[in-house]
Amino acid sequence: MPLDNNTPDVDQVRIETDIHGILTLRLRGELTGDVLRRAADRLAAAGQDKRVDGVLIESKDSSVAYEIADLVAAIEHIMEELSPRRCAHVSHGERTRPYMIMESTARAFAVKLQPFACETQARAWLLQR
Repeated sequence: MPLDNNTPDVDQVRIETDIHGILTLRLRGELTGDVLRRAADRLAAAGQDKRVDGVLIESKDSSVAYEIADLVAAIEHIMEELSPRRCAHVSHGERTRPYMIMESTARAFAVKLQPFACETQARAWLLQR
């Protein structure tokens, strides 16, 4: 096999759980509406029958290729299914338009959402009581 073979080395959607009640959603590559729907479904399934205190969404290595309605639907699905107390978005730490959409959608479910550039700080914020 040639060394320049163009094959994906990582799944676009990765879900991690930890003992602190935090579900982590890691998104990579081009985020389409289908990718967001799949991510929301997988995250909801991972949190089923568990106490979820916080959700960490990490999307540093991704690009936007979705419609705003797709993002709203994905966030609503996550909030309805998991009912987390807090949600952290790790990206570039800026209040971008997609982040503001996520924030207003989460607020409708009484969930605090905060942007972070550092995952360590995001986790610390999620663990606050």
